[in-house]
Amino acid sequence: MTRQDFGRRWHEAQLGSVDDEIAKLSFICGIPLLDTGVVERVVAGDEGVCSRKSPEAFRKLRGLVGMHYKLTNDSLQALGPEETAKILAEIRGRLQPRFKLGGAAPQ
Repeated sequence: MTRQDFGRRWHEAQLGSVDDEIAKLSFICGIPLLDTGVVERVVAGDEGVCSRKSPEAFRKLRGLVGMHYKLTNDSLQALGPEETAKILAEIRGRLQPRFKLGGAAPQ
């Protein structure tokens, strides 16, 4: 395994585990997270975006979204924008059918 392969797998695992939890929590809260402007409302602490009340799940979701941004930034620095975009697209493609995250349909 090359160093590049190891780095990609590490970033993919880190982002994947955080995004799995984000998807579960957004489902619990009834949040179509990938719809336009929704994630920004979550970051801002707007619980009005939830269709189901779960203050604890929403609090955890907000924290994990922040962690997602930090991990994405780390991945961008280590792997570059193209490889990071591929990783994120794979994760979205895996999670979207299970959790109905909103946003445009995968292509």
